[in-house]
Amino acid sequence: MSGMDKMHDIKWTAQTNPGRYRRNNEDSFLLMMFDECELCYLGKEGTALSGKNHFIFAVSDGIGGAEAGEYASQSALRSISDLISREFHRGRKVSQIDYNKILTAFCRQIHDAILKVSSHYQECCNMGATLSIGWIHQRVLHFAHLGDSRIYHLPSKGSIDQLTNDHTVAARKVREGKLSSEKARRHPSNNVLEKSIGSGRACSSPQLGRLTLGQEDRLVFCTDGVADGITPYTVEKTVSKPPPYLKDLNPAEAVVKEALDASGKDNITAIVVELCP
Repeated sequence: MSGMDKMHDIKWTAQTNPGRYRRNNEDSFLLMMFDECELCYLGKEGTALSGKNHFIFAVSDGIGGAEAGEYASQSALRSISDLISREFHRGRKVSQIDYNKILTAFCRQIHDAILKVSSHYQECCNMGATLSIGWIHQRVLHFAHLGDSRIYHLPSKGSIDQLTNDHTVAARKVREGKLSSEKARRHPSNNVLEKSIGSGRACSSPQLGRLTLGQEDRLVFCTDGVADGITPYTVEKTVSKPPPYLKDLNPAEAVVKEALDASGKDNITAIVVELCP
């Protein structure tokens, strides 16, 4: 780190790849920082001083095929920044935030907006998206989740933990004890979503969560293209102790490369966030 960077206590990297077999990339990601006065988009790699700043990290995987899915994921994430701007321009103080209430409202409003667009265009009738969004302020993560993208927590001491539940038929069967985790990865219903944004279905309640983050903890936000290719253990190893052949890549690039080399049948997106000492 440079002298200036020593003051920074949060860093991030992001990467996306269409995969081996798809022309369109229906994945999207969002990196954003704001306070009571200003909102800005972040680059794919950077560091910052957290202080009073709020950070939004989100991934979305479009549903509906080609242009419809691509539009859905981009629209979902673009709506987040619009909604945040609207909330704080109303004079709401960041100290008064009810995170669960706002995140739930975001999901509902994005869902309604996508349904409205899809109702006007036949080619977009089943348009939808997954959404996994993390909101970090003063080393506390608040998150909302719909679909089968994921948020992983990698504590500085301990093993990787998947914070989000996959909202698929196969994952539900695993939670009910009807299917093993290993068989679920290759099960036909592993990609059959039970919850999402849009997709012509009724608005589902998102999974909500809160987690206090420790020094040197990491978070990985990723679409299902990562999970299709590599296990959580491989994600952890790639981020925490990357092998020599990945040494020239940043953490998000390394995760995407490992998933691409292992499978690459789907679009692949990863954001890696690290809380520095």
